[in-house]
Amino acid sequence: MKRHETLIPLTHDHHHALAQIRRLRVAANGTDEDRQFWGRQFQRFFHDDTIKHFREEEEIVFPLVVEEPEARDTLDRAMCEHLVIHAAVHSMERELEDGAPRASTLLRVVDLLQGHIRFEEKTVFPLIESLAGEASLASVTLSPRNRAAV
Repeated sequence: MKRHETLIPLTHDHHHALAQIRRLRVAANGTDEDRQFWGRQFQRFFHDDTIKHFREEEEIVFPLVVEEPEARDTLDRAMCEHLVIHAAVHSMERELEDGAPRASTLLRVVDLLQGHIRFEEKTVFPLIESLAGEASLASVTLSPRNRAAV
């Protein structure tokens, strides 16, 4: 099924996030300097892009179907995953304050975000597309994207 045009910017965000986490995964197996450098790069990406992405999903897209009983468990999981990802990134940031984050911390962030992206692309977005209807989806306006090439 082709992604509804309203959700395409969110899918593009996912592609950018996957590029970032690929770098973070490589850094996890590198030196302290690698982990520190790429940890900070990811920290900036998370605060500049991912938090905005989460907010758009939570405040604009998920509300389109929140009243649908068949969407409740899926949206509960997506929202909970957002919180868990925030917590994992916060742990990474605490470690960055002291120098290089541990490899295990970086890999936890990578695994959580990668799994979440798969869940949204394969389950959440198709569910929203099937339940929201064309008129509701067409009425959605997401913020313009200004992504640097990754």
